Amino acid sequence: MFNFLYTAVSWVLLQWHHLFTTLGLNKDGGLNWALSIIFLVITARLLLFRLFIKQVHYQRHMQEMQPKITALREKYKNDKAEMQRQMMKLQQEQGFNPLAGCLPMLLQIPVFIGLFHVLRHLSNSVHRVKGDPHLSLYSFTPDETLSAAKAKLFGAPLAASLHDSPSKIHDLLGGDVTSTRIVTLILVVVSAAATFLTQRLVMSRATTVPTGTAATVQKLMIVFIPISVLFSGFIFPLGVLLYWFTSNVWTLGQQAYINKFHPHTPTEAQPAGELGKTLAPKPGQRPARAKGATTSLVKPTESDEPADSADQAPPQPARNTPRPGQRPQRPGGNRPPAKRTSQAKKRR
Repeated sequence: MFNFLYTAVSWVLLQWHHLFTTLGLNKDGGLNWALSIIFLVITARLLLFRLFIKQVHYQRHMQEMQPKITALREKYKNDKAEMQRQMMKLQQEQGFNPLAGCLPMLLQIPVFIGLFHVLRHLSNSVHRVKGDPHLSLYSFTPDETLSAAKAKLFGAPLAASLHDSPSKIHDLLGGDVTSTRIVTLILVVVSAAATFLTQRLVMSRATTVPTGTAATVQKLMIVFIPISVLFSGFIFPLGVLLYWFTSNVWTLGQQAYINKFHPHTPTEAQPAGELGKTLAPKPGQRPARAKGATTSLVKPTESDEPADSADQAPPQPARNTPRPGQRPQRPGGNRPPAKRTSQAKKRR
């Protein structure tokens, strides 16, 4: 079902193996196969680097949104449907994509599963002989399968694990039991330490300080994850632990790079009045007016309607505007304006 995945992982692994063989390393040596696994990890992590940057921004954005999310949960705690609608609305307003946070991890899982299956296949191929069709699986040739199955790093077979019996490590895989234990423990301890330091770096650049349940969960995770890495040494083969070791060390260096060259810069709200200062004209400068705008000394009344077209008749003057030669009406006076005495009556 997942043969395409196992074949893709094996193809990248074999390409690095061919390259190191061309550079002069022994094609059957454990160092050649170990470097091939290490550079398989580097290849995958380089391809996922930009997604990792997005994951960091997602985590920071999530921390900034946490107070708003908590407020929505408290406000709509009795209405689950409305809470979900408000959550989706908040995510759309903030441009929030939950998939960005877990996408790098989701893409690493297939590589890990593929390498684990391939190494288990190599471990089970030690007792096979040439001509067996199982030796040609996942783009391996029979010679490459047997070479990888018997490869040893400092005397420890890459296909061996701590739960294997001494007879299997020594008799079947041709390795040294003590060397296998020592190399495995070193890889596991360094992987756990790198994981712990990565968690500390993440906490040191947190945008908000968690409180309550979130703080308790964070304290448990910073201890639980390294412990789980320690226990993985009893489950996975040495080749998978080498993959895990390289990935954890890479993550530590990647997080240090993010903290130094991509620090978090929170957006601060401008103080009151700052926006008006930026829009105000400079001293001695005339205020900007809209093109074609004119000033009017007569305040429009509510009955006035805006002109819809250029050929519309000009607005009529207000009723309380005096005619030419007429005295203005006094406030509160209802008397009609006095008539002026004609010139004939004055001569009489």
